[in-house]
Amino acid sequence: MRRAILLSLIILLSQPLVLATDISSNTEADSNGTLSGNYTVKEGATWTISGNYEVADGTSIVVEEGGTMIVSGSMNSTMPPQLDLTPTASVIVPVNNLAPTGTMRIHFAGVVVYDIDIEINNETESNWNGSDEYDWTGNMDVENITINISNNHFNQAIISHITLSPTGASPVVIGAEMLSGEGTSVIVPDKQRSWNIDVQGELIISGMIFGSAITCNGKCSLDGADMKGSGPIDVYGEINVKDSTFDNGVIDEDILVWDDATLSWENSTGTGGETDNWVEILSSRTIGVENSYVWFQGFDMGYDSANTSTLRDNSSFNQQNWGDNIIEIGEEKRDRIVRWQNGSGVIHEESASGKIVLSTPWGVYEKNIADLPKVNHFEASLDLPMLNFDSLVEKSEKGTTNIRLGVMATITNSGNAPASFLIPCTTNGEIANVGLTVTRTVESGETLEIPLNWDSAVEGDLTLECTIFVPPEFEGYDVVGVDTATTNSVTWSDSSDDSSNMVVPISIGIALAVGIFAFVVWRSKQAQLAKDYSMQDGSAEFIDDDIGTIE
Repeated sequence: MRRAILLSLIILLSQPLVLATDISSNTEADSNGTLSGNYTVKEGATWTISGNYEVADGTSIVVEEGGTMIVSGSMNSTMPPQLDLTPTASVIVPVNNLAPTGTMRIHFAGVVVYDIDIEINNETESNWNGSDEYDWTGNMDVENITINISNNHFNQAIISHITLSPTGASPVVIGAEMLSGEGTSVIVPDKQRSWNIDVQGELIISGMIFGSAITCNGKCSLDGADMKGSGPIDVYGEINVKDSTFDNGVIDEDILVWDDATLSWENSTGTGGETDNWVEILSSRTIGVENSYVWFQGFDMGYDSANTSTLRDNSSFNQQNWGDNIIEIGEEKRDRIVRWQNGSGVIHEESASGKIVLSTPWGVYEKNIADLPKVNHFEASLDLPMLNFDSLVEKSEKGTTNIRLGVMATITNSGNAPASFLIPCTTNGEIANVGLTVTRTVESGETLEIPLNWDSAVEGDLTLECTIFVPPEFEGYDVVGVDTATTNSVTWSDSSDDSSNMVVPISIGIALAVGIFAFVVWRSKQAQLAKDYSMQDGSAEFIDDDIGTIE
């Protein structure tokens, strides 16, 4: 047990000691010293840094909501500063007329692997590499010496310091923070910021800060601030920049303004060159659609005015997002930058557009988005048809098997787009024969009558049921109101049954015909007898050839 306790103590003592300090009341640090550990500026308290302080690597400062931090002095990383060079840089070295002659040694932060060109006083050393030190000897009776260095992005062309060795005098070391020039930036080693400030409340800077990562969730104000190696500042709340300068190394931006955060920039100078003063960037950029069949294509999006490929909700690299009907339209950071001010101070804004498309058997439905919203997420809808099956009316209530019976289908489109559709039909759950099934097109606002020819091979009382076929590409959309219609019952019978059923009527007809014929014969005979009467002296005489005469 004692051994375990002793071992725990040894482990504890071997760990670096992290100090945690709460600033709970108004406090001013007005001397010189070192800040190290974790600091929290509590609600209602103000911490003023008016002295000159070094800040140890890994130090963390949190300004709580309702707390305030003021930096009017300086806060410098204890990490030794270095001078980062762009592919074409001019380094100005303050010599201050040290001596008529001397040697200047450039100390690089690492071995220069790839060729670089070094030009001093119109003398060029071409394709130099293989060392971390370069010596030049010449006139030092000048105020400044300019070193022009051309390199490429693959090189570690970073100067840690410069040593001036005047003839007959002691060497002078020029730190990176004392160097300047076009294409140069003071950074902490490896281009990493070494300590951080998390602002939930308010941060006010009028002094100098070097090597800090600053996240502004609350409010940040830079008035006359000198920011070195402390970029980009991430802003999720509000930042106001006035009469300030930035020197932040080879990075893309001095300030990142995220989503709905706000920025004002007045009379200030950014790092310049390829580094933008600030950018407004969306943390995410998505569009909501109805289903996975819809695709999006963007044009002139973001910083590079890029066009996208066709994107669907399952185009995301994160498979967990597949099937959520949300299309990620800004996968790359540069596609999500919607507004920015470049290193020359010129403000730019994207002019992006896009379209959503749904391709279906009914037709291709497309919507153009002339001005792509500069927001994290928006919903997009399509103009689609809306079909209603109004009626299905048979021509007769009786039908003869295997002989066509006319049926009229009536369909109305009250939607905003046409549709070319099919209407499959069934009888008693079986596919019904209604003639050649072809697509029918109904325009927006149109009522269409579709003639069908129904026949049945079986007898009996049957109904025809027809349905508007809705393709699966419309999943999630309402494109049909009433989708089905049914005829009245139709009695189907065979043609041979009709002839057998006529036996009785025909027999009656024959009997009537025989009777009528007999009656006609009888009437004919009566007429003939009437002619045989002779009217003599007002009397009639009947003559019978077989019997004789009756008087």
